[in-house]
Amino acid sequence: MIERYIETFNKFRDPLFKALFETADMMLFSMAAALILGLLLGFVLFITGAGGIYKNRSIYFMTSGFINITRSIPFILFIIVMIPVNRMILGTGFGVDASKIPLSLIGISLFARFTEQDLLDVNKNIHETSYALGASTLQYFSHFLLQEARSGLILSFTSTTVSLLSYSTVMGIIGGGGLGYLAISEGYYNFNYELMWIIILLMILIVHGLQTAGNTIAEKFDKR
Repeated sequence: MIERYIETFNKFRDPLFKALFETADMMLFSMAAALILGLLLGFVLFITGAGGIYKNRSIYFMTSGFINITRSIPFILFIIVMIPVNRMILGTGFGVDASKIPLSLIGISLFARFTEQDLLDVNKNIHETSYALGASTLQYFSHFLLQEARSGLILSFTSTTVSLLSYSTVMGIIGGGGLGYLAISEGYYNFNYELMWIIILLMILIVHGLQTAGNTIAEKFDKR
């Protein structure tokens, strides 16, 4: 039985590595977008929401509305809806590059909401303490708020990354390729269940590695 899996792996080695590269390409781009823009939007939600130091209902409503809409649409439908947007931005609605846009948007929305919650979970006395020590608003954000929230933010980004890996498996609908598409197109549809299970095992190992790395880094940076 093991020989069948080894034979299948050897037969599909090149497509497997190509699919792995496509998945990594989509993931790295969307992870970078989620980290930068998701963190920024999360801060906007935190400071403009109820109890925020720059409370602004209009900004909070628009930002939160964008995040809620993006997260509420079933992802497979979201991909289809985004095809005209991909075409407008990139000149094509299909392919690996086109897949990065909807994947990035869902990553940004997920991490923004996680960031808001992580910042809200920080002890409220931190704000008063920072000002009692003479800290400016910028110093409060950088030296107090982020210091307290960074462990939670790392875990939240890890969860976002794992979710993006799961979402990337359906990007084949617009020709995005990747491991998920290979598992379905060559594995499930062609009754090549050995290939399908090899890819499933590979993705399990990737998720386990990501989660372990995230937990380790979060523990290291947890100085509360």
